[in-house]
Amino acid sequence: MSASLMSDATVSLAAPSSRQLITFAVPVMLAALATPLMGLVDTAVLARLGNPVALAAVAVGGSIFNVVYWCFSFLRFTTTGLVAQAAGGQGRDAVVLAGLRPMLAALLGGVGLLLLQQPIAWLALRLLAPPAEVAEVAELTRQYFDARIWSAPFTLLAYAQFAWLLGLGHSRQVMLLQLLMNALNAALAITFVSGLGWGVSGAGWATAISEMTASVLAGWVMLRQVPWQQWRAAWQQLGGMAPWRRLFAANLDIMVRTLLLTVSFALMTRSAAQLGTLTLAANQLLLQAFMVCVSLLDGFAVAAEVYGARAIGAGSRAGLVLVVRRCGWLSLGWSSLLALVMAVLGWFYLPLMTPDVQLQRMAAAFWPWLVLLPPVCIWAFFWDGVFMGAMQTRVLRNGMLQSFAAYVPALWLLQCGFGNHGIWAALLVLMAMRGLLLTLAWPALRDGVGQPR
Repeated sequence: MSASLMSDATVSLAAPSSRQLITFAVPVMLAALATPLMGLVDTAVLARLGNPVALAAVAVGGSIFNVVYWCFSFLRFTTTGLVAQAAGGQGRDAVVLAGLRPMLAALLGGVGLLLLQQPIAWLALRLLAPPAEVAEVAELTRQYFDARIWSAPFTLLAYAQFAWLLGLGHSRQVMLLQLLMNALNAALAITFVSGLGWGVSGAGWATAISEMTASVLAGWVMLRQVPWQQWRAAWQQLGGMAPWRRLFAANLDIMVRTLLLTVSFALMTRSAAQLGTLTLAANQLLLQAFMVCVSLLDGFAVAAEVYGARAIGAGSRAGLVLVVRRCGWLSLGWSSLLALVMAVLGWFYLPLMTPDVQLQRMAAAFWPWLVLLPPVCIWAFFWDGVFMGAMQTRVLRNGMLQSFAAYVPALWLLQCGFGNHGIWAALLVLMAMRGLLLTLAWPALRDGVGQPR
């Protein structure tokens, strides 16, 4: 095992200081920005064409990939927790195996998506299809889908690769990889869309190529941490059903939780489409800003996941409590600051994203919801990190099921009564319920650490 990996895998189990948590969380936030920023770049480039139909097509296409890929996001969530727990008390071989299993699952899943791309596209367009009078949106959405789907194996593999690096504390390396991916996507999107005139299809190819490149570079970084011979030796230890059962049991819980969360956003898109193309395009601008905000909120959640999992792996209840307390206070302060930033950002963001004055005014009318969301959303994301690090995935699944059961009728009732304001209010209800239910589940998790399994 390389010296770099050894230094992370045998890190002191003492609870990290607030400064250490901030040092870890900041690169995580910057790394997490890459995914929404790629969507933001696509949105900005297409919005500059002055065609709301193209912008609406990317909104629908992005929703399709959000639903499809987030069904596999357990590759990120469970891998980070398993690797961090292995680093806390299970040994070096377990660290390698904790990454190898989800990477194999990622490749198989990505190939499956390629083989099933036609039925996936057919079903997705029927579930998320815009109104008949804007059928052109559906055609452009298909062009975007047909280009971007080819990066599916690399995208899913990158989920597991980045999670393995995060579980060992390599947040800076993940940040650099994500920033490189985002920079490449921006350059290619401008070249393909504005330079070559490929339109929506060009935006899809730009994202696909950048995701492929990021996965290849991540593989190179991992081989620098652990030589190929040790990965090959670990391959011989993949047998045995117990680790696979644990992985897939957790993955099923996270898949249900994440699928419902992404379906919630897809329902937002569908509801906005029912209010017209302009509303759909406005919500696309707002959702891209919200996803950037979510990425910035996620840093301390990942810190709680990694350091909390190490404490759990070592059987230290006091260490877990200290990690949760420090990350909780940091999350509260950061989300409050972010709300203030969002209050000011709208004046600059909307004119930057689109020259269409009517679209700017439409989006500005709903911008206050983006100011309210950070202090509410933070607790859902924060507790997600804590429970994922503990591999208490059933709690996350059940909390999401209950929250989704409240969200669907709330979305319908609030949209009927308040239009697009109601759509955003329903999202607030969903996030508030998730945070509340997970907060109530914390004492049971805390008291179980250090007890015989």
